[in-house]
Amino acid sequence: MSLYLPIAFLLLQLIILTCFGPTVTAPAAYILMVIAPLFAAAATFWRGRSHTTSVRFGWYALALALTIWAVGAFANLWQEMILHHQNEMYRTSMVAFSLAVVPTTFLVASDWRLHQRQLLRVVDALVALALGCTYSQYTWSMIHDHAAPTEAGVTYLVWLLDFQNIYLALGALVRWYVAQDSDERDLFRALAVHLCIYFVIVFINDHYFAGNPAFGPQYGTIITVAFAVLCGFALRAPSAQPVHLVNAALIRIVRSGSPILLALALLTASLLLIRVQYLWGCVGILIAVLGIGVRTTLIQVQHIERREALRREASMLQTIAWTDALTGVPNRHFFTEALVRAWRDERRSAPQAILMIDIDHFKLLNDRYGHPVGDGCLREVARALQRGLGRPDDVLARYGGEEFIVLLRDSTAAGAQVVAERLRSAVQHLRLENASSPESVVTVSIGVASGELTDGTVAGQMVEAADRALYEAKISGRNRVKLATSRISADAATEASISARYRRLRG
Repeated sequence: MSLYLPIAFLLLQLIILTCFGPTVTAPAAYILMVIAPLFAAAATFWRGRSHTTSVRFGWYALALALTIWAVGAFANLWQEMILHHQNEMYRTSMVAFSLAVVPTTFLVASDWRLHQRQLLRVVDALVALALGCTYSQYTWSMIHDHAAPTEAGVTYLVWLLDFQNIYLALGALVRWYVAQDSDERDLFRALAVHLCIYFVIVFINDHYFAGNPAFGPQYGTIITVAFAVLCGFALRAPSAQPVHLVNAALIRIVRSGSPILLALALLTASLLLIRVQYLWGCVGILIAVLGIGVRTTLIQVQHIERREALRREASMLQTIAWTDALTGVPNRHFFTEALVRAWRDERRSAPQAILMIDIDHFKLLNDRYGHPVGDGCLREVARALQRGLGRPDDVLARYGGEEFIVLLRDSTAAGAQVVAERLRSAVQHLRLENASSPESVVTVSIGVASGELTDGTVAGQMVEAADRALYEAKISGRNRVKLATSRISADAATEASISARYRRLRG
């Protein structure tokens, strides 16, 4: 199917142009040059509809370019066959052929994928449109001197067309090379092959056929080969090509540098136009400069938003990493960081306090009521402790199992005892059932240590002191607050850690 229709069209064209006389072949040639791009436009539009990815937009852009080219060919047919204006340059057809390049230029030069900002694509499209209009104005000015085409102007126009076609063909080849997914590679492969064939045929036609009266319009229909080839690519089923590995830096350079080259092309064309049409040349220069400026600004805004989004995501991930999933309060890692910040803070000379909290008889509660009830108990206790802390700088964290730990900033031993008693009372007043406890409700025991956090060693000592005070509260009957009675040295802290963690009464 992808080959049969284009080949059938070319064979039909060959039969018409070789089997009939000049009275038939001349108008047939103009008609065929209208039908061929429309045929290719229909095929590329159909191919675009078969895609769900952003590459659909690229195929639609090709369909638009081919349709505009067909309008230019129809303008030639109208002038030659209907109005019988022979061997003249027609403004309508030249404008159409110049504008037909706009969608292709935009496709090659812009990062047109749909995940990019819509406004960026609008800016690139406007620059491409301005380039097409500027090029049209300049070429028309070059070939006319007081409305009469000059030989030098026509020759200059031919070389301008060659340069334009080379620019587009090379751009399509580069975009084909750096394309990553198979759909994008299919699109730019079809475009690159079409533009390369188009360049060769137009070069031959403009340099050898167009200016020679011995060759009629039927020789110009060779251009339909380029449209037939594009049609063949469009009618093919999407291919599942393997991933094409290209240097990531090269991909970034092409995708970010292509729009800049588009604006530079407009700037160059405008500088040429300003010599013959000053006003339109100035407008083109202004659009080129504004295009680069607006595009740069939009990209900077996009980068800033992306950095902020990444920062928010990092903050959310950090919050998740530092939050206990069961109780919703900070976990032990967060408390460790808070303790480090506390002794490094400029307020470290002020007294700090640490409260070590343990739920009494928790193992028996779990065994009697089940783990779901135990988990609910942990959540309720955590909420009660959080409500009991009145200052934003105070830190509550789940230390592990049924243990919680609190850091009270700028708090003396007496003040820490008051807070600890308030927390103990708050948990008891929850009236959470625990038949294994002497009070028949859930209670907590709290160990309190206070001092100046002068360095990390002293901070560790204070945690161990609160841990030992909690042990004393446990062996004294539970549901009470105990204050660490003495400060320990770094050596004593190492020795004490052997007993405090493993001798504590659990449950």
